[in-house]
Amino acid sequence: SLTFRMKRPNYHFIGSKPGPGRLKPNAPLKYYNNRSGDVDNLCKFVMDSLNQVLYADDRQVVCLNAIKVLDSDGDCKGSTDVEISVLNDEDENNIM
Repeated sequence: SLTFRMKRPNYHFIGSKPGPGRLKPNAPLKYYNNRSGDVDNLCKFVMDSLNQVLYADDRQVVCLNAIKVLDSDGDCKGSTDVEISVLNDEDENNIM
C-alpha cells in the first residue's frame, strides 16, 4: 500500500508559517483536492522507482492500495509511506 502525505500549502497555517501546532482551525483536516498530482501518477513513480530494488519488475505487483492525504505531522512537509506484503494463495479471499 502507498500513502502519499502531501505537503500543506502555507496558507493552512497561522501566519502562513508551517510548524507543529500552527495549523489553522479551518484548514482541511486530511482530504483535500489539490493539484499536487494524480494518485495514479504518484503510484507509477513509486512503482517504477522500486524496479530492480524490491522486485524485478512492477509487473509482478498484483494488488495495490493507495491514498493521498494532507500531511498533519510535525512541519507537514510531506512524505510517502510504502508497505509491501507477499501474498499467499490464502490471501486471495482477503483482497477480493
